Amino acid sequence: MEFNERFKTYSNTDLLRIIDNPDGYQPNAFETAKTIFSDRQLTEEEIKIAKDQLEIERQEKLSKVQKKRAIEDKFKNLGKSILDNVNPIQNETPTTEKTIKIISLIFGGLFLFQLYKEFGMISFMFTDSSSDWDFNMVIYFLPLVVVPTATILYYKRKKNGWLLLTMFLTYSAVLAIGLFILTINMEPSGFAALDNLFPQTSPTTHLLTFLFFAGTIWSISRENMRTVYTISKQTMVLTISITAIIVGLALKTFF
Repeated sequence: MEFNERFKTYSNTDLLRIIDNPDGYQPNAFETAKTIFSDRQLTEEEIKIAKDQLEIERQEKLSKVQKKRAIEDKFKNLGKSILDNVNPIQNETPTTEKTIKIISLIFGGLFLFQLYKEFGMISFMFTDSSSDWDFNMVIYFLPLVVVPTATILYYKRKKNGWLLLTMFLTYSAVLAIGLFILTINMEPSGFAALDNLFPQTSPTTHLLTFLFFAGTIWSISRENMRTVYTISKQTMVLTISITAIIVGLALKTFF
């Protein structure tokens, strides 16, 4: 009775949708829809119109599914390309141009994400009269200037772009190792409320971060990449070594 009263208000296409999908509805609903559809004594033309409308809906639904899958496949392929480029163990060496474009895309995306994440703090620093641009705040926001600058110059195949990006990657890799060591040696405060308010980042997160930056350093330091930016092996070693030593000493002092 419930289905009978409700289905009487359904269009021919609505009823046909139920009839063509018996597994998707209760048996009583299916039988009721079939009975009402039959009782309407529709002409062949009316049945054809209902079927055509139902087919249009199916095609639209199929098109949406295909578009969704196409977008998912693009992101999957992009993710695979990114991992392939920063993975030191590869079966095939990606082309130089492909590597440059993907790395530029990665760090352009990281910059936009960081900008979004820090938007509240940036707004506060520029609009609140009580904000203080001391040295610590300058260091805090420095990556928001370095990353886009390095990315743009790197994408344009500028030597300074390679140097700036490598210094940032080395800084980030060494910092990740420092935070990893600090995290595994950190003891709980003993106050549950305080620990819950400031949850500790997993050491695995810092380790994965290090592997990401170290993998990217390896990727842009290959000979074919350095040739594009006219970077000698000596310059590469000095850039990475000096940056790592400076950051390491700073972390030692801070920790």
